[in-house]
Formats: sequence, C-alpha cells, structure tokens
Amino acid sequence: MGPYFCLYMLGVTLISGRLVVCDGTSSLCGAYLPGDIVIGILSSVHSKFTTFYASNRPYTPCADFNLISFVQSLAIIHTIETINNSSFLPGIRLGYLMCDPCACASKALHCVEHMLAVNGSLPVLSDYSNFSSPVKAFLGERYSELSIPVAKLLSLYMIPQISCTSSAPILSDKLRYPSFFRVIPSDIYQTQALAKLMRHFSWDWVGVVTLDDDYGNAALANFLLAADKVKVCVEFQEVLPTIDTSEQSIKKVADRIRSSSAKVVLLILRIKVVEMLFKEMIKTNTSRTWIASDAWSTAGSLMKMKDINKVGNILGFTFATGEIPGFKDYLQNLKPSSGAWNDFIREYKQMRFNCIAGQNSENTYPSECNPQEMNDDFLLSAVDLTATYNQRVAVYAIAHAIKEILECNNSVCPGDASFPLEKLVAILHETNFTLDNQTYSFNNDGDFDSGYDLIMWKNASDVRIPNVVGKFHILKNDVEVYEHNIPWSNNTVFRDLSPWHREECVKYFLLLYLY
Repeated sequence: MGPYFCLYMLGVTLISGRLVVCDGTSSLCGAYLPGDIVIGILSSVHSKFTTFYASNRPYTPCADFNLISFVQSLAIIHTIETINNSSFLPGIRLGYLMCDPCACASKALHCVEHMLAVNGSLPVLSDYSNFSSPVKAFLGERYSELSIPVAKLLSLYMIPQISCTSSAPILSDKLRYPSFFRVIPSDIYQTQALAKLMRHFSWDWVGVVTLDDDYGNAALANFLLAADKVKVCVEFQEVLPTIDTSEQSIKKVADRIRSSSAKVVLLILRIKVVEMLFKEMIKTNTSRTWIASDAWSTAGSLMKMKDINKVGNILGFTFATGEIPGFKDYLQNLKPSSGAWNDFIREYKQMRFNCIAGQNSENTYPSECNPQEMNDDFLLSAVDLTATYNQRVAVYAIAHAIKEILECNNSVCPGDASFPLEKLVAILHETNFTLDNQTYSFNNDGDFDSGYDLIMWKNASDVRIPNVVGKFHILKNDVEVYEHNIPWSNNTVFRDLSPWHREECVKYFLLLYLY
C-alpha cells in the first residue's frame, strides 16, 4: 500500500472553517469526513512502524494490519455517523480526521501535531488559553505507551483526549494529564481484581509473565502489591523483551513454566507474544490455568489458534461490553459514507478480496474489481464486536459535552462551535449521561468506575468462545463469580491446597516482611 492522501484534489480541505493541508507523504490522513466540529481519531490500524525516513519513495512506513484496531476505528466512525443521522445535535454535523500511529509513540506525536496544524503550521505560544484547533477532541490511543506521550502534548493545549483501552494508572494523574479521560477504570483496579480472583479459588501459588516496558513493569508492580494484600504467593516472575521477542526468549519462559510447581500463570502480554508462548506450550502438551490481562482476554485470533484447547483453562477480565446498534449491518455493508474518504477500508478490502480498483477501464485484470462493492460477514466472526462498545460510549461522551456547550434544544444548537478547548474539558468532567439504559460519568481522575467482566474461554469444538462468568465491582472492591456458569476442564475446579505450597507461602511472606 502506498502513501495515503487526504483528498483527491490539491491536498486541501476545509475543517471547521480552517484550511488543513495534508502533505501526502505519509499515512497521516487515512480517513476523513468534513464537519462543523471535527474529532481526531488515533488508531493503530497497523501494529508495526518501520521508519520516518526512506531512501526510496514511495515506501510503506507501516506494516501488520491489525483487525481489532481497524474494527475499533470503524465503531467510532459508525457512531459519529449515527449521531449525524439523528437529531441529537440539530444543525451540527460531526466530522472526523483519523491518523494511524502504527503502535509507535513518536509517530503518534507526529500525527497529533499534523492534526492540530493550520495550513501546515503549528504556532509556538507563551499562552495557549486562546489556542484554536481544527480538531476539538481526540479519541484514542489503544495502547497506554502511546496515550501517555499524546496526553502530555494535548495537556499543553487543554484538548480533551478519551481512550477506550489505555489503562495505565499514571494517566489518572490530573496534574500531569489534565485533559485525559478514559471510559474504563485504571489498571490498578484490574490487578486488584486479578489478585482477588486468585484468592477466591485459593490459587495462592502462581507465576507471572510480563513484557519489559513501562506498562508491563507498572502492572507487575501493582499486581505484586495486590497479591501481597490477599496472601497470594508469586513463585516466579519472567520478563520478556518488548522489542523483537525471540523464539529463544519464549522457549526460556516456557521451560520455566513447565519446571514450576505453580499451576496458575498470569500473562500480562500482548496478543502476538501470548500466541508464541501458547505454541511453545502446545508442543509439549503442557496445560495450565492461564489468567489473561485485558490486552488479550478477548483475542479472537487466540481463541481460534490451532490446538488452543490443549493449553488448559483460560480466565481473564475485560472491560464492560455491549452491542452497538446497527454495527453488524454496517460491517456487512462496509464502505465510506457520502463525502468521506477511508484508505483503511480500501486496504482491508484489497487484502480480504485481493481486490484492486481499476485504473483503466479498457483493461481488465483478474484482481480488478470495485472495493466499494465487495463485502461479506468476515469481520463479524474475526473480532469480538462486544469489545468495541466503549468506542460508542466515548463518542457519546464527547457528543453530550458538545450538546451542553452549544445549548442544543430539539431544533437547533445556538451556541458558538468555536468554543474554547478547555471548556470542553471542564464539561466532560461534569458530564453525566445515559446511553442504552446505562448511566455514565467520569470520576475526579477522569476515569470510569464501571468495573470489569470476568470471562472464561469455553471449549467449542476446535476453538474457544468467551463466556461471562462474573464481575469485579470497583466501588465494592469485590469479585463476584457465577460458579455455575464456569465450564471447568474435566468438570472440576482446580484449587491449590498443597500443604507444601502453604508452607512455602508462609516463608515467602516472612521474607517479604523481614526484608
């Protein structure tokens, strides 16, 4: 795939009354819809970034198309278009400008600067209180490693950023990240939930595997604190390199798991790394009870991997889920709406259907077709659509805040669409809205206190399917387990009642308290 272009002609478009120029040299402007108020979307549709520079052009700066991120971005776009087709904001049309950071923090900052620029220029000011941006709010990023630097930059301008999945505890710090919000809880609650789940089943002798990055290290530290409080002993901790995780490092961790007496292992890893580890465990028919972090707890690709039923029980927590009205039909008839441009949809269809739009009507090639007309229901089964529900919630959070600022009634929104950016931040902190019979609001840290669903992967022939078997209630600080819904292997729940483990656990905590 070559470079993306923002527009067909001149590379210039009008956004909220301002000209925004896309230079056409990179994948910064992958999707666009004009509107009275434009929302920026940061979504790593590609999972790998190569380089900012290349000796030969055109070149492909990003690789590894990520279906989950792609569908999450479509959920945002679908929700924006749903609002536009309703009377929710009468007389106001929401637009979007979507950029692909390719899971790279530096490129995420590049994207944000590009989206904030006017006529290719971003002013350096001593006071940004009157700064006017073409983009009024940002949605994303998926990964905390990207959301953290983006939140630092956007706090300079007091432009709101709402993430649906970035759960790093540090993002709750409103002194550092005053304009950051998320429609999920802080990860500090997930580690508490994980520890309490282990205590519920008397799993007090466990192992942990994490990645060596800011998120993984923080998650490990928080879990160890939570485990200490509920008397869960950690027999081993293994840390995998974030960059270029090799088969050798995976094999080393797999050997450690096999040799360990811990039968419960917590994996705070990305999907690709979990897949590599499971393949290694399957080679020796090694079974454990695996506890999933939210990063992979609903990963459809893992649920369908070969011999997944051989690895043992899998449980994990995921953010509260739901169904987006009309989203399935949207995916089955996928194409940009009138006036919109979406290179990511075009790229997906080229890969899915081997379909290339014809450039010359006189010549017809085997792979030549119209991507607009090619559709199927592949995305409905390839991705857990219920996990995209928070994208709908995030868009409506912004829409409700805009509705209040513009003083909308049933027929018109008389307010000024060029409102100060910090006003939107202030209104979001106060917003309390109802969506699909559920009430939502941000706490003082800009987070949701909505808790987690506990899921277990149920055997279904040669694959697994997620099954909700409980909840973690943040305000109650308690895990609720629907044990009658849990399909344990061999119809028995594993409980670690080994006297030796209990003795070792006592020694473990004595050492902790002594040193």
